[in-house]
Amino acid sequence: MMLAINYSEGKVNQLDVSKPKGEGILVNISTCGICGTDMHLLHSGMHLPHIAGHEISGFLQDGTPVAIEPLNYCGSCAECKQGKYNLCSSEEFDILGATTDGGMTEKMLVPEHCLVALDKNMDLKNSSLVEPIAVAVHGYKITNTKSKHRVAVVGGGSIGQCAVVTAYWMGCEVDLFARYDHQKEAAEIWGANEPNGEYDRVVDTVGNPDALAKCVELLKPGGKVIGLAAGWEDITLPGLGILNKEGSFYTSRIYDASGDNGRDIDNAARVLFENPEFGNKVITHRFPLDAAEEAFKVADDRKSGSIKVVFDINV
Repeated sequence: MMLAINYSEGKVNQLDVSKPKGEGILVNISTCGICGTDMHLLHSGMHLPHIAGHEISGFLQDGTPVAIEPLNYCGSCAECKQGKYNLCSSEEFDILGATTDGGMTEKMLVPEHCLVALDKNMDLKNSSLVEPIAVAVHGYKITNTKSKHRVAVVGGGSIGQCAVVTAYWMGCEVDLFARYDHQKEAAEIWGANEPNGEYDRVVDTVGNPDALAKCVELLKPGGKVIGLAAGWEDITLPGLGILNKEGSFYTSRIYDASGDNGRDIDNAARVLFENPEFGNKVITHRFPLDAAEEAFKVADDRKSGSIKVVFDINV
């Protein structure tokens, strides 16, 4: 048996589950992050019978370090054939940790295509950040963001921090609008300051009307707002504000392999490898699996100083 975490009816549950058997590649989990999506699902009161967690890193039986792209898709529909497997139209589509078993446990089986090769010198304790960085990589890709573009990020949580470091990696000038001082301080290493003026790209990582109004305020005429926040509620934009700037709003769903630069998540692994300080800045709290209830409480309380909370498992 092994320890695992899920949530139901607004409560975090610690479970004893059988070790995985069947098809797939066995991964020994090193770390698994708590995402904003986990918090939304927890607070919704939904019953998730499967193991939670989609921000995952670990190692194979031979010691090979890997991150996990937590998507299972058909590979044969029109979207998958274009590399847009994030939009897979098949009933086979699953998100590990959201619609099927994820990584808040000791071991898991994954399809081989989920494996993300990591440099052997990368710190596995921080490598679960590859997945959320891929969310930012995808948003910049679909908006054709280049180094010449000036970028502002609204929201200083973990996705906001990922958007900052990815823009920095791309060579962009990037600033951050955040609520808490510890969020601002985490981004200073990448040159991110309080936004000033107007920006070619503004990244929303919050999703509420106030944040979206700030995005439009910061947007340059003809610019693009990149929506990385999970869309749990209706998107409300200030109509005249975005109209008068002839701005565009781009929804962005996780990550894919469309375009000429391979999988977004492989590029995310490069972002993290080339900016190793990022993990130490953004991962603020670490817990063992048997302290799951406390871990979720800390992750839910920004005043605690948390940005990213992770479970350290086989480390």
